[in-house]
Amino acid sequence: MKLKLFIHLIIISFGNLYTYAQEINTLAIDSLMVKHTYSATNGLEIPYRLFSAKNKKNEKIPLIVFLHGRGDRGTDNDAKTYHEAGIIINKNSLLKDEMQTKYPCHILVPQCSDKTENEEWAKWVGNSPKTPFKGLGKDGSYTMNYYPSASGEATLELIEELIKKKNIDKNRVYIIGLSMGGFGTWEFTARKPYLFAAAVPMAGYSDPSQIEKIKHIPFWIFHGEIDKWNPVEGSRTMFKLLSKNNADVKYTEYKNTDHGTAFKKAFNEEELIPWLFSKKRK
Repeated sequence: MKLKLFIHLIIISFGNLYTYAQEINTLAIDSLMVKHTYSATNGLEIPYRLFSAKNKKNEKIPLIVFLHGRGDRGTDNDAKTYHEAGIIINKNSLLKDEMQTKYPCHILVPQCSDKTENEEWAKWVGNSPKTPFKGLGKDGSYTMNYYPSASGEATLELIEELIKKKNIDKNRVYIIGLSMGGFGTWEFTARKPYLFAAAVPMAGYSDPSQIEKIKHIPFWIFHGEIDKWNPVEGSRTMFKLLSKNNADVKYTEYKNTDHGTAFKKAFNEEELIPWLFSKKRK
């Protein structure tokens, strides 16, 4: 009886230590993702998190931009902005010392404003405060608005400012976005076609008419087959169009996979990070 009790207490103790270790890890990540605010020329104060590599050799290194989903909009700039970013929080986290040794980089996580119901990373024809989702087709497509969203414009400006101020390799700026961030990934590359060296849109709507602008950029597209929020047809269309234009494009569609699960699977792809860091701006 005493032996069973002793074993039980040992199990509890290890469980508590494991939980404590997880909490410490979460706190460590939060401290590494330093809070900042950028005052854009369009008047928007955009919150963002920035991981700055130690970069002891003072070399120019890549920048990865991560765009979160719609549910994480706001001004609080808390950990929810990167809670689904596998490059930060999972086993392949680029914040780890061993990963930074192999893949040194800075990581930018801006937070999209929620000042109006329709404020997103992207801006499409029909998108307004009264009709936030008007213009989104059942085929996963939309027509890009002539003017960007306030958050989109401010973030693109922020990226260019960081390139000027930090030791960032301007030929190795990468962008990853999921859901609303997937919209943003397609749109940012179309609005600034020569800013990004590679892009990873996950489960987002897109504008097929922008293919000519972006066909030189390497893309790895991800989507879940049974996504009920953002139609998989949009990603299939962009893959077909990019392929027809002899683009450097990969497409991974997960069978019987829903919206959120697709992101988790995508970030666990062992080849994702090596693929990303192998790309340079053309």
